Amino acid sequence: MLFPELIMTEIKSTEKNAPPGSADLGQPSAGIPVDPEQAKVVQAAESLKLPKQADEEETAANQPPLPTVAAMPMATQPEQAKSSLPMRMIWILSAVVLLLIALFFIIDRPQQKKDTNKIQTQEPKQEEKASVSDYTSVISKNLLIREPKYSETILTDDAFAGEAPAVVKANGPLISQDIDPQLAALADALKKRLEILQGSQMLVRGNARTKITKGEFRGFKINAIEKIENQNVVSSEITVTTPKHGYIKSTDNVLEIVKGTDFSRVGVEIQDAGLEFFALSAPLAGKMVRMQLRSIRFLGKPIPGELLISGKSVGLITLGMTVAQMEKLFIESHIVLKRKILVNDVYFDVYKILDQSNEPLLYVYENKGKVWGISLISEFFKTEKGIGIGSNLGMMRINYPQIKLNHSEKKTPFVQLEGVAGLFIIQGDGIDFMKKVFPNENKVISILIGNSPEFE
Repeated sequence: MLFPELIMTEIKSTEKNAPPGSADLGQPSAGIPVDPEQAKVVQAAESLKLPKQADEEETAANQPPLPTVAAMPMATQPEQAKSSLPMRMIWILSAVVLLLIALFFIIDRPQQKKDTNKIQTQEPKQEEKASVSDYTSVISKNLLIREPKYSETILTDDAFAGEAPAVVKANGPLISQDIDPQLAALADALKKRLEILQGSQMLVRGNARTKITKGEFRGFKINAIEKIENQNVVSSEITVTTPKHGYIKSTDNVLEIVKGTDFSRVGVEIQDAGLEFFALSAPLAGKMVRMQLRSIRFLGKPIPGELLISGKSVGLITLGMTVAQMEKLFIESHIVLKRKILVNDVYFDVYKILDQSNEPLLYVYENKGKVWGISLISEFFKTEKGIGIGSNLGMMRINYPQIKLNHSEKKTPFVQLEGVAGLFIIQGDGIDFMKKVFPNENKVISILIGNSPEFE
């Protein structure tokens, strides 16, 4: 029949590429005539495949196991080639991924170090900013970390110069256009020195205050009245009577009256009082006049030699002289007591010298048999300009053109004067080295020439 052949041929052509059944790879499908030639070909193919399978099994046994992959039919050689391709791709992709991960860590690590360093450098700033909000804690922290260091402070007498505007009375000068402002500035300078020596009296009436400074300075009698409102001087009047009865009056620092004297006679009286009077440069040249009064010698009886503080000596005692020589000077006229003091586990010999009435005068510190230091406790001893125990800082400033202020390790303030190799220890009330505040009324409480193991 024609149709059955066509149908069978179609079925055969359709299943030609289908894989053989697992039961018998070499047998044809049921219902299909066996072609002897075809059977020979199949048998030959099987005989060729079997040794290859054995070789593959032996090779697989000698190699490490590969990742589990779904089993593919062994009958078709092209399918086996396809199964090995994904395995190679997986290995390649894995290697690429590992390489990318390694590159990522290599690139990212320096950035992490940089960020870490940045954070470390920023942390102190953040802490500092946080602590600035509490000003007290910052100050306390700084004080705990280190002690503030202050440099030596130098004070001059420029602050006590007399000042006056470079003007004269409305109806004309009393002496001359130049002399009138100078005499008015002289009156102001005398008022400032009297104020330092004895202070002023303040009268308060409501919001108005009146400061009165009245007294005598080296033979010049001064009376000054200043009216103050809102801490500003709104009017002032200064009168000066000279030692030879000359009279000078200024109103608001403008010369108003001159009687019984002139500029040259005033100059002579100033010299007789142990002072010198000269002009200073003014900050407002042509508008202000500044005149300075300066002590050139002590007024009154000269300081006895046995009481004079000068250089490295106090009276007859000089630094470096032997203690035996010092004892001979006082053994007949004074009382000399010797004692030992212990300072930092070291004993020092100290000699206390008293007058005949048992009034202590000074201490002498010994070192290796010689006078090492002299500590004065009596007001009798003074410098050639009259500075001693009881003198205040203002007196030192108006008598010495320049003084030096400093303090010890324990913040004890002291002054150094020109021509004296020692320390004038002063009261510390109100002194502020950071703000440069030094009250003129602070007094000298002790004087040390040379060294002392007790001064700290």
